[in-house]
Amino acid sequence: MRIQLILTVLMSLFLARSSASQELERYVFQSYHMGTQFNIVLYDEAGKDSTTKKAADDAFARIEQLNQIMSDYEEDSELNRLSRTSGSGEAVQVSDDLFAVLKESIRMADLSDGLFDITIGPMSRFWRVVRMSPDPQLPTDQELSEFEEQVGYEHIRLNEEDQTVELLKPNMQLDLGGIAKGYAAEEALKVLNSFGIERALIDAGGDVTLGDSPPGRDSWNVAVPKNWEEGETNFVTLNTANRTVTTSGDLFQFVEIDGERYSHILNPMTGLGATNQIQATVIAVQGMEADALSSILTLMSPEEGITLINGMNQTEAILFVNEGEAIREFYSEGARHFLD
Repeated sequence: MRIQLILTVLMSLFLARSSASQELERYVFQSYHMGTQFNIVLYDEAGKDSTTKKAADDAFARIEQLNQIMSDYEEDSELNRLSRTSGSGEAVQVSDDLFAVLKESIRMADLSDGLFDITIGPMSRFWRVVRMSPDPQLPTDQELSEFEEQVGYEHIRLNEEDQTVELLKPNMQLDLGGIAKGYAAEEALKVLNSFGIERALIDAGGDVTLGDSPPGRDSWNVAVPKNWEEGETNFVTLNTANRTVTTSGDLFQFVEIDGERYSHILNPMTGLGATNQIQATVIAVQGMEADALSSILTLMSPEEGITLINGMNQTEAILFVNEGEAIREFYSEGARHFLD
């Protein structure tokens, strides 16, 4: 759903250590993957620097492994190899990781009546060029018609028994930009857990996956920007642990064409970027769900979006809608529980 997931969640990286937990040391590691900077903040026993660094290095290695599987930028990624079989009549056996993400993507597509659709690759590739152009233009009617022929998640056939995938129409291109980072962050946290590190945070360019709370605290603090004023940013602070917090919207990534502002988040029904200027923050137990839902909510009316979230378990959302003179705020039934 997202061409590139943007850093709209700002976290508090400089938390003081509790005097009651002096045996735990705070560490910060950074590395660039999946088109964004990943930050790892963790607490581990003092004096274990080499082991702690290995844990972070292994977590980053896991992220890069997943990038080589799921990137639509890497020519020889498993995802792109699969896309090249579209329309061939061939069912391709895929890795456990790719199958898990494809399966969840189909669930999110069904949940959103197709607003989340990983087959939008032809659209997203077109809009990447448009957003870099000095004279951006909307797609022509012919181009929109071609998109309609190539896009549609119903043309993905999954077979769980033999873990195969068949892409039924020619010239399909899968794009996991709206869900892969949520999966990668969770997998990175699992790597840290395997080293006995439970108090950790993974920031995947705005997808913030949280483990146990820092020592001496009940939660992590995650700051979410809430306004669109240039040079001025207000925040709300969320307090939570053992969840993923993801924010999407056109706060930073958009293109203006003929006076209209088009988000980098594409509507598969129209072939165009969203224009309603909604910023959506989702708090969920599962990373992929939070990742996908934050994009979905920017394509729905705020009332419809909150209704969707209120029908889900252990999932909350906060929406900020830019109405020019004011920012309207919408909260799901349990969202205020996480506010500072």
